Amino acid sequence: MRGRETEERRRQRAEQQRLSDQVARLMRDAEERRKAGKQAPAGQKGTVQQAALAKYSGINFGRYYALVIGNNEYKYLPNLKTAAGDARAVADVLGDTYGFDVTLLIDATRADIVDALDEFREKLDDTTNLLIYYAGHGWLDEAAEQGFWLPVDAKPNRRSNWVANSTITGSLRALNSKHVMVVADSCYSGTLVRGIKIKENTPDYIRRMAGKRARLALTSGGLEPVADSGGGKHSPFAAAFIDVLKANPSVIDGTQLFSQMRRPVILNSDQTPQYSDVRRAGHEGGDFLFVRRR
Repeated sequence: MRGRETEERRRQRAEQQRLSDQVARLMRDAEERRKAGKQAPAGQKGTVQQAALAKYSGINFGRYYALVIGNNEYKYLPNLKTAAGDARAVADVLGDTYGFDVTLLIDATRADIVDALDEFREKLDDTTNLLIYYAGHGWLDEAAEQGFWLPVDAKPNRRSNWVANSTITGSLRALNSKHVMVVADSCYSGTLVRGIKIKENTPDYIRRMAGKRARLALTSGGLEPVADSGGGKHSPFAAAFIDVLKANPSVIDGTQLFSQMRRPVILNSDQTPQYSDVRRAGHEGGDFLFVRRR
């Protein structure tokens, strides 16, 4: 039995190496054509993607949904410059490239956000994945040790229209989805998370992560203000997030996404992104998996 298992493992490694070599060759050819100003042959792009995804065959990734929120126009607080544009660009890449069913909220009130979370709670089951992206103002109540998202109807020093971390955490805990990831580009968003460990991205690792419940948050900073601009037409965090997703040829987990984003954000701003499980939200060791469809 042990000998047969070893031989099977060798066969799997050989097949994975063959696929990796095929992907590398196709991508190298595509890069050479790009430098020469030539277009890829018809079907070439699909061939690269299919070869890259082949090593993950047999994994049931499930259906993908996204709630994307971008708040620029505030009633009682200073307006932001890039949050709405960031949200639209994120919604485009998630929908067009990754096949997410996207709900986009621009200049959302507290009621808009909470109602949308409740709607997802009602309709999603344990075969689904949900990404929640928020770009807008945030606030840290140091005395209460509580972080908040500030919707467009939020007033300074009045919490009635703020969205507390505890509200977000409670929603994550109540959702039936197998994998839920919060991506927060706001000041003091690091109050949602706690530390990180970088793991190796292999088919066996992806298979394990696909089978475990996950409640995770990727935040644009820790307990500090974050930049609203500096990444061109996007915030530094949003620009890095979009760039990494566009560059991914097949499957990337949240941990690898974070590791590839972290340095560009640090170099282009005075903030340090964070990624980990959300406290007391039902995390069981999984990770969010982005599966490129186009």
